[in-house]
This record gives sequence, structure tokens and C-alpha cells, in this order.
Amino acid sequence: MNPILSIIVPVYKVEEYIHKCISSILNQTFTDFELILINDGSPDNCGVICDDYAKKDERIIVIHQKNQGLSAARNAGLDIAKGDYITFVDSDDSISPNTYSDNMEILLKDKSIDVLEYPYVKVRKNSTETITDPIDNIYGSFEIFKYWALISNKGPNVWSKIFKKYIFQNIRFPYGKIYEDLFILPEISIITSHVYSSHKGEYSYLIREESISNGDYPLKRGQPLKKQLDHYDAWLKVNEIINQREICCFKLINNYYRIISAFIFTEIDYPNYDYTEYEYRLRHFKFKFRQILSSKLNLKQKIKLLLIKIIGLKGIIIITKIKIKYFTS
Repeated sequence: MNPILSIIVPVYKVEEYIHKCISSILNQTFTDFELILINDGSPDNCGVICDDYAKKDERIIVIHQKNQGLSAARNAGLDIAKGDYITFVDSDDSISPNTYSDNMEILLKDKSIDVLEYPYVKVRKNSTETITDPIDNIYGSFEIFKYWALISNKGPNVWSKIFKKYIFQNIRFPYGKIYEDLFILPEISIITSHVYSSHKGEYSYLIREESISNGDYPLKRGQPLKKQLDHYDAWLKVNEIINQREICCFKLINNYYRIISAFIFTEIDYPNYDYTEYEYRLRHFKFKFRQILSSKLNLKQKIKLLLIKIIGLKGIIIITKIKIKYFTS
């Protein structure tokens, strides 16, 4: 008999954290699940650790594959998942003991819910921050898309969410991309009609400097070019849909400011790349002067966006280069 829930955990270079992650899943009060561990060519002892757990618990399935990245690992789990519902856990994270029992009870009582999301805690070296949302129910494809893109504090991540299996019938994570959760947000939204934001359970999201995406936004200077460009691709894909609907709000303008600030320094740090496509796409965000002035950006940020409207993106890049050359040590 198939389990109700499939839990997919990609594993790569997390020997220090994997025991806590797997133990937090096996210690759940909800027990009708399969745990799919994908060892994505990890060079440490993670593969052995996964196999040892599988020997002790028949609910665990281990896949060993050559290193192909987070998207490929998750896709490998999706290809064999048997549960009616699917959830994801990153291998350096953990979940509180009643998380699945409390939230699966909600899902099994209300079959109209396509996606349930629950609270998570950002865990940094010296601090923690609990992330929740005030909205309980979101209905309709575009409203769900807009909620994840512009309103939700939780954002479009796939961990801390439980999905009906049908959602991934024809959807897979983009191979080789960073910010893969953001890339598939529009696709998931299109086929989703009801999202429920639960206040039960807790996902502990560990932010590490050495992880692929450490939660920092905007990107820090000096990041690899591919990481920068994947970030722009994912963000632009999402926000171009919002922009086409001519919906202007603080978060969209704030996102635009952050992404364009990072983009300016990417052009400066990597001057030999052809950025024509990205410049073209960024120019399509046509904010009005009054929208910028009435936004919640500070004065310096407002001035930068106003200058971009007046002298263009290339002009701001030239000014920034001059500023760096002559006014910084």
C-alpha cells in the first residue's frame, strides 16, 4: 500500500547536519510516509550515512547518483514518489515533531487544498527569525501567483510546503539552475486553485554561507556570474507577469530597486559579458514618477530610480563606475 506522504531530501556535502535532518523526519508523530534520500554524488560520508538509516527503517529509499545539482536531485525523487502528497526538506534543515501530523490532518479534512504551507524559522549563527503569514486561504491561479511573488513573507520556496502529487505530474525543476524554486513558481500557480497558509508546525531553515543559496537578498558582490544571472532570470520571469498586469505595489518597486542595484555591479564586475537581453527586459518595467515618489524606498533609493528613468540604465552604470574609480578607496 502506498504511503500518504512522500518526503524528498537531496543530500550533498552535509555530513555535519544530515543526522539532525533525518532524525527530525523519523521522529515525526505522523508515520505514514516514505523518505526519499537522494545522494547527489556527495564526496563525504553522506551516502554511507543514508544507507545506514535505510537499513534501520523500511520507509527510507536511497538513490545514489553522480553530482548534478539540487534540481536534478529533487527531480529524481519526484520520478519515484508514490505518496498522494509531496514535500521537500533540505538536508541541512530540520522540522518539529508534530509538523506533518498537524498539517496532514488539515489536508485530509479539506481535499480542496492544493498546497499547504506552514511556518518556518530562519536560523543564523547568532539569531533566529520566525516567518509566518496573516492570510489563511488564497484562491485562484493569479491570486496565488501574486501572493507568493509579492505578498507572502514565506515566498516561493518548496520546503515548508506540502503539495498534492498531481502538481508535479508535468512539472520538474530546471536542470542546472540556481533559484529553482522561483523558476517553477509560475508553472505551479497556473494549475493551483487553493493554497492554505497554516500556523501549525515549524521548519528550521539553516542559513549557511557555504550553501548554494544562503538566503541573502540582494546578492552580494563577487558572487559567480552564473549565480547572478540565474537570479535575474528567475526574478524577471516572475515579475514580468506582474508587470504585464500593470500591478504596481511597494514590493514590486522594492524588488526592482534591489535587482537593478545588483545588476549594475554585475556589469561592473563582469564587463565582458553581453547583457543586452537583461537590459532590454529591465527597461520594460515602466514605473511612473509618482509611483516611485510614493513608494517606501528611502530618498537615496528613490533618486537612483528617478535617475534611471531620466538618463537610462547605461547612464547610471557609467556614473557608478566613475564613483567607484574616483571616490572610493
